[in-house]
Amino acid sequence: MTSKRVRNDDTPVRNTSQSHPQQEQPDDEHTEVEEDFLNTARGLAEMAIPSEISSTLTLTLRQLQQVFNSMKKEMTEFTASLNNTSADITEFRNEISDMKSKLKELDSYKTEVQNLRAEVTYLRKELASTEQRKFLKDVEITGLTETRGENLQQVVSIVSTKLGVQLDPRDVDDVRRVGKKGENTAAGLERPRPVVLTLTRRAPRDQLLRAARVRRELNTTNLGIEGNNRPVYINEHLTKENRVLYSKARSVKRQLNYKYAWTSNGSIFLRRSETSSVIHITSEVMLDKMLKNVQNNEGPPATGESRDVAGLPPSDASVDGQPF
Repeated sequence: MTSKRVRNDDTPVRNTSQSHPQQEQPDDEHTEVEEDFLNTARGLAEMAIPSEISSTLTLTLRQLQQVFNSMKKEMTEFTASLNNTSADITEFRNEISDMKSKLKELDSYKTEVQNLRAEVTYLRKELASTEQRKFLKDVEITGLTETRGENLQQVVSIVSTKLGVQLDPRDVDDVRRVGKKGENTAAGLERPRPVVLTLTRRAPRDQLLRAARVRRELNTTNLGIEGNNRPVYINEHLTKENRVLYSKARSVKRQLNYKYAWTSNGSIFLRRSETSSVIHITSEVMLDKMLKNVQNNEGPPATGESRDVAGLPPSDASVDGQPF
């Protein structure tokens, strides 16, 4: 027999509302705040706006629209201008880049030009030196009266004999007048052209030059040459370039009060005194620098421009046969 189950009153009664909670129903109605806002909006919408205010608002809106359109147009134009400027800047940068490349090329060309100039200068010096070496067997005699039908070989023989040098006819290779005819001196007298004597050997040429530096009183009278009495000078035969350089060296010598200026085997030298160094003059630039140094009180040429040289001693130096 089944026993009847006794109910325990201390057991809490199940709350059906907790075990099955009711879901909240959606509220379709607006809150009071929303309702007030909607009512106010409806009232404003239904409110009649005076025509004057409406016209003013419409005009203002149109003006604002015009301003906006104008600003929009300006902005469009500005954007287009900015784009063009950007393109110009890009093009400018490209041009700058091209210019830099060309400058680099110019730098390389500049170096090449400098090298070529140095090479040309060197070649000119070599050419001048080669040309001067052709004259190593020549002497130049100036002051001899020029006459029509003259016998220059006989005149040269008289000059050498007067100097105490006996020239063998086999030693003479050529004798001739050089330069333009008809040039006048400061006194208005016609200047005779120089006579160039080319010898077959250097030995008789050197003998003539040494004898001429010892006998400095040569003139047309004591040589028995007719006409106005002229001093006769015997010197080395220089190229045109060296002749110009030698002339300027003599001018600088006078300006700087140097004691000696002379040539030896086609080279040009200056010397301030017997105890000073010998200066080998190689260019007009060097002479200009000497003058500039004196003007700037910098003294004589820097070391390296002066050196002792072989050849005729300064005591025998002469210009056109006269002490210089």
